[in-house]
Amino acid sequence: MILVLLSKPVYGQEETVEKPGPPDFKLFRAEENYSYLTDKEINPYESDYLDFIKFIPLDNGRNASLSLGGEIRPRIEYFNNRNWTEKDEIFYSQRLSLYANVFLTKYVQIFGELYHGFVRREEKEFTQSDQLDVHQGFIALKIPVNNQQNLDIRFGRQEMALGSARLLGLREGPNIRRTYDMGRVIYYQNSIKIELFYGKEVIPEFGVFDNEFNLFNSSSMNPELWGLYSQFEIKNDIGKNELYYLGFYSQTSLYNDAAGEDKRHTIGLRRFGNIGKSWRYNTEIIGQFGETGGKNVTAWAFETDWHYVFYKLKLQPDLGLKLDILSGDKEFGDDKIQTFNPMFTNPAYFSLAATIAPVNIIEFHPSLSLMPTEKMKIYIEWASFYRFSKNDGVYAPPRFLAREGQSTDESLIGHQLGLKYEFVIDRHLFFFLELSYFLAGNFLEKTGQAENIFHVAPTLSYKF
Repeated sequence: MILVLLSKPVYGQEETVEKPGPPDFKLFRAEENYSYLTDKEINPYESDYLDFIKFIPLDNGRNASLSLGGEIRPRIEYFNNRNWTEKDEIFYSQRLSLYANVFLTKYVQIFGELYHGFVRREEKEFTQSDQLDVHQGFIALKIPVNNQQNLDIRFGRQEMALGSARLLGLREGPNIRRTYDMGRVIYYQNSIKIELFYGKEVIPEFGVFDNEFNLFNSSSMNPELWGLYSQFEIKNDIGKNELYYLGFYSQTSLYNDAAGEDKRHTIGLRRFGNIGKSWRYNTEIIGQFGETGGKNVTAWAFETDWHYVFYKLKLQPDLGLKLDILSGDKEFGDDKIQTFNPMFTNPAYFSLAATIAPVNIIEFHPSLSLMPTEKMKIYIEWASFYRFSKNDGVYAPPRFLAREGQSTDESLIGHQLGLKYEFVIDRHLFFFLELSYFLAGNFLEKTGQAENIFHVAPTLSYKF
């Protein structure tokens, strides 16, 4: 028997080159760009069965195009002792979204998205229930300044999240993600990003097309947001930096020791990145000042989150340790308030059960994640929550007073065990399972009902 090894393909036989799969869908669907489908003959990726709706040419030169997409996300939630009461609930919910992304040229983008949120329970639920509405609708002008600098101007209803989403979160957990009626100017230069913006949060209503555009409506009750955000790197330094100023105004806010108009100015610094292959870090310092209910504000927050990945081991264990400290009011009844305002934080910041908000809290949070396969991830966490100030209360997402705090000196709010399971079935279909068990602490026992909370939520997501 003769064995012949060929280093070149036989004459008349084509050499096959394996192409990578198409890019993953982005968290912000408006950022997706399918211009690589302009010429299918030179498409660098494997074909997808929905390519025909991702790039629809609108002119003969294929310079203008339309892309369609969306998400179908059914979920079942079960609560045992919801909100520390003896109330049990099980219900079905769903998110349906459909978007159209139009590029008139590579410099002009028009993006529109419709949302439907549904919860099968007796009472409709804020951020979960909305029959049909315009979730996003904006125009973006992309202006190249030179080879290294670009300017992006956006106006209209749009999603936005900055940094670690501590203050400006997307609200991915509930059915209706957070949007703003907003104007933004974004400047890019290599690793530098500077963003200037002003807008108002969109408050979801329950009907059909009843989420009004309120950017220029001075009488609207929608919370206002403005600010200046920057991301940059320092030469010969490890990681990236964020320095930002955020302004917040709400006509109605309720804290343990203040109520009424809430105007805050927030200055923050965040450092994050990798140290070698194994270490990952994220540290943020935030200061707030302003006036709430006629009282002077001096509040602050500190967060540090460190992870070590054993990348050489089979399951690639990721050990994490996070510490959150968020200020609370020092003295009840005085003319000052130190309660931190998390502004537009993600209600699922601590868990999908959305039990407590990052206000007046010290949180100690170890975690472990494992990857049995490339498509499967298991995340286990244990979080302990204590009141930072014994004269301030406990808050529900995003910043509502849930329990007054001046009647007891107890600090322990409780402990929470969490389990998350993620499985990527294919590029379009994902399965998530989130489970949490909250053990009520002494503070809850002294201030009202204190039942332990069990919550489980299996979720399917089909994106297209």
